Formats: sequence, structure tokens, C-alpha cells
Amino acid sequence: MCSALSNSPPSAKPAFDLDYSIHDFEADPYPDSQYLYRRIEELMIEEGTLAGGRTLDVACGVGKIAIEIGKRGGAGCGLEPSNEMLGLSRYLFPKADVVLVRGVAEALPFAGGSFDRIVCQGALDHFVSPRDFMREAARVLRPDGRLIIALANYESLSCKLGRGFRWLANRMFRRSMYPHRAYFEIPPDHYHKGDLAFVRRLGGRALRLDRCYGISLLWLFRGWGDWSWGKWLARRPKAVASSALVALDRVAYRTPALSDMIVSVWTPVQTSEADR
Repeated sequence: MCSALSNSPPSAKPAFDLDYSIHDFEADPYPDSQYLYRRIEELMIEEGTLAGGRTLDVACGVGKIAIEIGKRGGAGCGLEPSNEMLGLSRYLFPKADVVLVRGVAEALPFAGGSFDRIVCQGALDHFVSPRDFMREAARVLRPDGRLIIALANYESLSCKLGRGFRWLANRMFRRSMYPHRAYFEIPPDHYHKGDLAFVRRLGGRALRLDRCYGISLLWLFRGWGDWSWGKWLARRPKAVASSALVALDRVAYRTPALSDMIVSVWTPVQTSEADR
């Protein structure tokens, strides 16, 4: 069954996604997307690296973050359910000094206290049971360890504005602005809706929220006609576009409820504290 943390889309049939493909991810070429992809990766590496420590990247894809953490003085390990992604990693990084394991987040195949850091980027809303993952993460973390999660926010400023524009278009023109699924709608392969309320409910009795901050504002936002934030940035000089993205990212950091991505940092709750 799906975790009680949030409601699943009515059509969804929760099952472990063991066949994720590189073709399931469509990289957007516009500056807002490129900035967001780069920023998330930078922060996951920064938060997940501990010199001399061990880091696990859950739902690691091709293992790039684990590999980069290894280059920065940590020992990187990746967990990934898709054989295709693991095979692609061996093809792309044949000489990488990294351990990649096939498995699912809800049943981590590691001994207790194995890791100093765990990172999970953009995958938690694909998990059948986030609560089970959080318990497992607490189990395999060392007492002073950290779990870092980056999750897409479907109550971001961009999503709210997008829904508002769609409502206006439907009322004024009796037609949809989006011939296909809109960017602010939950994709069919997501079992949970990511937002700040969902994030705050994750820890249960196993983990305590240490820090929470946002990344980026207005990602994918689309207005009237063919206008979009990404296309507008692409027509500006690179220095102007970069300055705008950095400025909005600083605002997002302090307003995770409206940011495009929410980063949360968790610490294990000691047994005696959890039993109170």
C-alpha cells in the first residue's frame, strides 16, 4: 500500500519502479531549467560530502553524485532500482571508483550505522512508501549522520501562477492553455505530491528536521500565448539571465514553501528520545 503521508493520484497503482529509463527524463534546454539542474547537483554534492566519511545516494541514476563525492574526499555509494541506469553508469564511467547496488529505498541492503550522509535527489515522490524509506535511512545512518532530500515542490510560486493562468484562460477563452499535461500537474509516475507540508511530515519518530531551504523560483512558468520564463531568459544577455536566476534563488532559499525545489536536512533521533 501507499504511505499515508499523502494522497496518491487516483489512477496510480503503487508499485516499485524497477525499470526507470534515461528516456523517462526530458532535459529542458532553457536557462531556468539548466540553472536548477546545476544548482541541485551542486548542493547535493556539497551537503553530501564529508571528508573521510561514507555517503549513500538513494535512487542515484547513473551515480554521478556518488562519483563526484568520491572525488572530493568522501566514499560514494549508490543505490538504484533500474538495471538500465546501472548499466548506463558502467558505460559512461567505466573507471569510476564507486560502488553501485541494485535495490529499493524502502529496504536498504546495508547494515545499521553504515553511512555518515545519505542524499536523495528528486526521487522521493516516486517511492511507494516514503515513511519506510525514512525509517531505513535512520537505521543505516550513524548517530551524527545527515539525510539530505531534494524534492520538487508542486505548490511553488510557479505552479500557483500556472494554475491561475489556466483558470483565467478557461474562463475567458473557453480553451486550455496546455494541450498536454501541464508542468504544475502531478506526473502519473509520482505517488505523492511534493510540497512543504509533505516534507515536514516525513520524519516520524526516526528523524528530526534540522534545516529546510528552497532552490529557484519561477522554473517552467508559462504565461499567455507562447511566452515563458525560460524563453524570456534565453533572449536576454547571459549576464542578465544569470543575475536574475541567482537573485531569485536567494529569495527561494528563505521561502521554501514557494521555491521550485525544497531541500530538507534530517538528523537521526536517538533511541531514548524517540521512545519518550
